[in-house]
Amino acid sequence: MDSAIALSVARNRASLEGRRPGVKPLRSRTFPHVAALFGTLARNFPDGSLVLFDRDLRYITAGADDGGVAGLAPLGCEGKAVRDVLPPETAQALEPLYRGALAGRRADEGGFRDARELRTDEQGLARFDALRRGVHAFRVRDEQGTIVAGMSLSLDITDAKQAEQALRGSRDLLQEIIESSSDAIVAKDLEGRYVLINSSAARLLGRPASEIVGRDDTALFPADQAGRSRDADERVHSRGESETAEEQVVVEGRRRTLLLTRSPLRDYHGRIIGVLGITRDVTEQRQLEERLSRVHRMESVARLAGGIAHDFNNLLTVVLGSAEVLLDDLPRAYARRSDLEEIKTAATQAAQLTRQVLAYSRQQVLAPRPLDLNSLVGGMERALRPLLGARIELRLDLAAPSGAVRVDPAQLEQAVLNLVMNARDAMPGGGRLEVVTRTVMVDEAFAREHPPMRQGHYATLAVRDSGVGMDDETQRHLFEPFFTTKPGRHGAGLGLATTYGIVKQSGGYIWTESAPGAGATFTIYLPWHELVAAAAPAAESTGTPRGAGETVLIVDDEPAVRVVTKRILQRSGYAVLDAPGGVEALDTLREHPGPIHLLLTDVIMPEMNGREVAQRVREQRPGIRVVYMSAYSPEAIAHDGLLDAGAAFVRKPFESGLLLQTVRRALDTAERTATPA
Repeated sequence: MDSAIALSVARNRASLEGRRPGVKPLRSRTFPHVAALFGTLARNFPDGSLVLFDRDLRYITAGADDGGVAGLAPLGCEGKAVRDVLPPETAQALEPLYRGALAGRRADEGGFRDARELRTDEQGLARFDALRRGVHAFRVRDEQGTIVAGMSLSLDITDAKQAEQALRGSRDLLQEIIESSSDAIVAKDLEGRYVLINSSAARLLGRPASEIVGRDDTALFPADQAGRSRDADERVHSRGESETAEEQVVVEGRRRTLLLTRSPLRDYHGRIIGVLGITRDVTEQRQLEERLSRVHRMESVARLAGGIAHDFNNLLTVVLGSAEVLLDDLPRAYARRSDLEEIKTAATQAAQLTRQVLAYSRQQVLAPRPLDLNSLVGGMERALRPLLGARIELRLDLAAPSGAVRVDPAQLEQAVLNLVMNARDAMPGGGRLEVVTRTVMVDEAFAREHPPMRQGHYATLAVRDSGVGMDDETQRHLFEPFFTTKPGRHGAGLGLATTYGIVKQSGGYIWTESAPGAGATFTIYLPWHELVAAAAPAAESTGTPRGAGETVLIVDDEPAVRVVTKRILQRSGYAVLDAPGGVEALDTLREHPGPIHLLLTDVIMPEMNGREVAQRVREQRPGIRVVYMSAYSPEAIAHDGLLDAGAAFVRKPFESGLLLQTVRRALDTAERTATPA
């Protein structure tokens, strides 16, 4: 092989002896030695090849560890020109590279680049999926620095390029993931400057990425907000640990709630080079959670209020009943009679107060019927104007056609009156009050933003004022019983709580929109119904019916209630037995030899509830009539399965006349429906 190299040098002596300016002849004693050394190096070059070429781009020598240079310098190419042994496209790629090396041009001269990437197969044909080679061309100088030849180095870079392509693909995929994320993703350097920002972060900040990258927080946020962000970044730097926090920020004039996780950003060697921030805008989520929490809180307060009202009604039953018994016994000229009348009046007012509390807890007795919402509001106009006074303008905006709803008219009027009075108090200096009705379709999006509302067809009634408005904290407690913003002890704080209870018990919803200085709007949503003419209610007797010696069994776990109820019935001509619970009532049935015509039982009792007592009593006395009594509403206890639909019921606290009418009606119904023997 060394002799072949020497022969090749001799054959190409003419081209190496300075036929062009600046190229000096090689010394015969030196170049063969260099050529031989080059050939030895070429043969032993690992994973690549070396080629030595002259000024005419003819191969002087070429070699590789496999004896040839696959695709670039085939075996036997010495003394031949590049274009004579390589395919045209491959030769066209190599010739400019080789000429540039011989001319001594630098990489930035004339567009010349001293390295190229080729894809060739074993025959030198260029192919897209062939081996990839990196080819570098160099100039060869003698001792005087004169360029005497060219040399190229080629390496198989297929694996490297595949790895590079895979890395580029991974990088592109990672960038696509970052860009596609709905979370805002940013990266900052150690100086706090943004170096990366995805489109979600740009949208959150309300600026294009080009206006954010390269800037720090002080250029984007208020000073206090930027300071908090800088402090958090420094904690992550110093601790080297991630940190998650919820932050209230102002972005483009809007207050937003952000859940932000900061993590140390590390380089390949594990050194911290910045901070990676992933932010999720949870403003809407927190608002929904707050609304849902408010609903749950209201439900808890309602249950508590209902329980207190139930116990209070039992006490009022005793007070009211005892006062009525004493008033019946005392002569009208009795000097202290007025004191008893005051007691009865106070007990009646207290009963009205508990009805308001029970309305809030949705345990009020309602008499719903279909009605035209516009007719109800229009009918209230004459009564509302004197309440508002001359300084408040009242305007009705009633939809056509009107919405039809199924509610208790008296209760809905009370709810509207409470809202109007609340609006009046919010406008001490006068203003404008609007009452607006509409029919709307609530879609899924609106219902999702107003839990636990359901989508569907609703009739709405809005009361809108131009008053002082309310802040968020006031709105959070607005419908809680006994909550009031009025100074001193003016007002009981039950008006809006009662309205809330009436609306909820009617199957509706109420929402508030307000801000300090911007007035307030209360909007009631009631399920829409077809308007059907309702039958006129039957007239009730106004007299006080008396008994005819019938026997009544009273069952109630409150001793005072049993006593006063027994006295009322006995004074009206009934024989009365009483028991504190279901077990004692069954014992009384076994011990009493005569007939028992009616069972008057409380519903909520320990050990055995009223319905269970009635079932057990009917097993022993099949023809007995049953009247239930409770401080809860029949709807509330029927919902829990404690009261049959249509059962005779009297609500505590009751006046003696109502109790006697209910008992008499139940007994008379039994006589009319009895089958002759």
